[in-house]
Amino acid sequence: MRFRSWIVTTLVIGIALAVLSVLLVLQHNALYSQLLRQRIAVIAQTTAETFRPVLDLGLPISMLRDGDSIVARGMYIDPKIVAVHAINPSGIVAHTTGTKPTTLPQDVLTAMRLADGDFWGHETADTLYSGFSIRRAQDGPVSGAVIVEYPHELLETASQDIVRITLRSALVILIGTSTLAFILIYLVLDRPRRRLAELLSTYSHGKAVASAVPPDRSPEHGALDAEFSRLARSLHDAEAAYDEAQRAIAASAEGRPFSSQSPSAQTEEVSPERTGRLKTLILARVLPITIVLLIASAMMLGTVLMRAVTRSVEPELAARTDLIGTVVSENVQHALDSGIGLDEIVGADQFFGDMLKRLPEVAYIAIATGRIVIEAGERIDPYLAPPRERRGVRSHPILHDGKEIAYVVIDIDPRLIAQRFRDVLLDETVILLVTVLLAWEVMLLLTGRTLTGGLARLQRLSAMQAAGDFSRRVSVVGQDSVQAILSSVSNRAETLHGAFAKAVETATAPGRAALQSVGGRFGLSPGGPKLLETSSFSDIRLALFLFAAADELPLAFLPIYTRAADNLWPWLNQSVLISLPLAGYLLAIVIMSPYARLLVERFGVRGLFFAAAIPTLAAHIGLFAASTAQEIILWRAVTGFGYALVTLAAQDYVLSVATKADRDRMLGIFSLVLFGGVFSGVALGGVLADRLGPSNVFLVSAALIAASALLSWKLIAPDIGRIDMEKAATSTRGAKWRVLADGHLAALIFGIAIPAAVVLQAFVSYLAALTLNAQGASAAEIGRILMLYFVTVMVVSPLAGRLEGLLRMPGTVLCILGAALAGISLLPIAAAPSQLTMALAMIGTGAGGALVRGTQVSLALSLSEAKVTGLGPATVLGALRTGERLGSVVGLILVAWLSGATGHAAATLAIAVWTMAGGALFAVMGGMNFLTSQRSDR
Repeated sequence: MRFRSWIVTTLVIGIALAVLSVLLVLQHNALYSQLLRQRIAVIAQTTAETFRPVLDLGLPISMLRDGDSIVARGMYIDPKIVAVHAINPSGIVAHTTGTKPTTLPQDVLTAMRLADGDFWGHETADTLYSGFSIRRAQDGPVSGAVIVEYPHELLETASQDIVRITLRSALVILIGTSTLAFILIYLVLDRPRRRLAELLSTYSHGKAVASAVPPDRSPEHGALDAEFSRLARSLHDAEAAYDEAQRAIAASAEGRPFSSQSPSAQTEEVSPERTGRLKTLILARVLPITIVLLIASAMMLGTVLMRAVTRSVEPELAARTDLIGTVVSENVQHALDSGIGLDEIVGADQFFGDMLKRLPEVAYIAIATGRIVIEAGERIDPYLAPPRERRGVRSHPILHDGKEIAYVVIDIDPRLIAQRFRDVLLDETVILLVTVLLAWEVMLLLTGRTLTGGLARLQRLSAMQAAGDFSRRVSVVGQDSVQAILSSVSNRAETLHGAFAKAVETATAPGRAALQSVGGRFGLSPGGPKLLETSSFSDIRLALFLFAAADELPLAFLPIYTRAADNLWPWLNQSVLISLPLAGYLLAIVIMSPYARLLVERFGVRGLFFAAAIPTLAAHIGLFAASTAQEIILWRAVTGFGYALVTLAAQDYVLSVATKADRDRMLGIFSLVLFGGVFSGVALGGVLADRLGPSNVFLVSAALIAASALLSWKLIAPDIGRIDMEKAATSTRGAKWRVLADGHLAALIFGIAIPAAVVLQAFVSYLAALTLNAQGASAAEIGRILMLYFVTVMVVSPLAGRLEGLLRMPGTVLCILGAALAGISLLPIAAAPSQLTMALAMIGTGAGGALVRGTQVSLALSLSEAKVTGLGPATVLGALRTGERLGSVVGLILVAWLSGATGHAAATLAIAVWTMAGGALFAVMGGMNFLTSQRSDR
């Protein structure tokens, strides 16, 4: 027991450290790649400015005769540059530093075409590309561009260093935590091991003594010893029932009367919840150790890598600053060599300002001769003097006729440097949290099936046999003490069934009738015992977690990814077009949800889960290969079908394995696991997109879906959820629409449910990514902000159900408060969109959505019992879910059209007004009636 617990704990920590290591290395590479591309973009910009006078005259870029020598200047600035190209708008290379290619790779030209501004970039396995587009007018079409190719050498070297540090640190941390885990587990499981050994020593060849383990009444060990005593009594009673069944078979076969000395067998299987307490008590000793060591090891690795990342990028930050000084001094020096005086340089202020935008940590650039001649940016120190002796101020000389006549002053903003590293720390915190969530799910699965699964099955099987039920057997895996006892107990059932079958074959007609009575009493049949299927929610939760994470990985970049694809419908508004993948996804859920229960009843949870995962897997591969927006719409709709089937099948699984008393709690855990997967997918999607590229993220999601499908096939019992289709009741499809005639339910659906769904789908899943992208946020930053919504929902949802009891606040008031909070939280975004206001909006809308989410279901159920006569809760809930999903589809398309026509801010304001107006409508038309009915019920 102790060795197996240690192995499981070490394995879970190892998996967590491996996942965390991979993600942190990817995050470092994404950051380093971004810094490199930003630095190279400065070279592209300064080279492109040389071509602007030719383009301003209306001439093509190829008309500049010394263009090859101009682009070659970039090679002198940084000798590591592979090549510099000047291209025309169609992508044909006009000037280059090397052999002139006909055109550049299509992906590079696509990046130029889809760029929101003049700066853009692309990355391949071997090369980094940074480009700067030249326009005759500020918002005019592209007239040409300069592209700089840079090798992966620096990035690969930095990545290899981080990988070495990561592997070495992870291995040391794993060895240390594993050693500590062994010591702690050895201590905390010593008493359970001794109690189990005592039980085994008294149970030899299937013999048990009722008093094998006397109960210990001490507060510390009473519950554990009591459970071992109960197990010993079950084994003793099972032995007695086995002997009695043997005597009954022999007497009935010989025609002798037999009088049972024990109560008849239970007609109902012993509940796993009533016989699994020993498993729970042992897990309660192991899980805290695993959790603490898991979090500690992950935090130690994150701390080590944070310092390593800081050391890794510091030289690149310094190189970026030096590059600006070199570029500025060389450009000014080139102007002086051309006969232009220092005071006569025109446009330098704007040129400096553009470079400051690319490298925001550089706060101030100036050219000084003892006085400031040209400057851009804001001084960090208002008393910054031109002399170069000031500590922390970088400078580069400007020479003319061999003499220094001026110098460049560059001042760094330490606040922005600190902010960059804070962003890195936030990304690492997100990765750490996701890793812990994943490791938690893996740990629950492994501990439940390998550590205490044998004890749980032994308790259940022995309790069934003690009650006289020998209808089940188990398949034994392993050679430990628990498996030895379990094998012995299981063999009893097979022995009895064999004896019963033999007796039936040789018995006379009266004897067969008596044997049938014995078989009914002890659960015996000629066909042999059936396999005992012990099912719990822990069997499916990891598969559900992985599927939900895979489904939400593209959320942070899907609208942008769709916008970048080719459009076969040029007549359709682009804002509406990029909303259609999400609209198709939601519509597919609406269409498929009513059929999920029927499919579960026909094929079972396992069959439906696995079958639905196959087309979903194919759809994610299709999204990876998609080149047009229409393909994205199609494949995203397919993922909606799969999501509806899988999540509803998992929910039916919970309903099938949970007792009525435990059903609400298990459904709450189901929602937390589902939202945990959604949160993890949203958080990781942006990080992976920044490093792997958006299209490759779909391959990651496909791999997660494949793993989820395999887990479902391996762990879920095949017959759970399946029923005889002839007994299945047919539902009236039109009933859900008839309930809308009730004004109170209609007010709940149109005033609360639909606006809340529009906030989630139209704002969180659509507008937020577009708004943040327009603000210059990366995919990782978008994912980090979006995840705040789901974190808030996970935190507030359990509290929302308690507010009504603690504060004596009716559910109607919670719904109205939730709608008001969500609407008010959107107003700052409409007024002043930024990452800060967006983060606050995510928290506010998440809290509002959490208040509404569970409360609206409770109100609908109470309405079905009190107001909507003749229609059951299933019909009312079906109307609620269908109404909010259809409303979210319509709302999404309307908001998308509005954002294209009036802008993102106006569309956000419309959602805010819609949400608050819906809350007011509910308060006026339905809320007061709900409140009155609830008070009358009390």
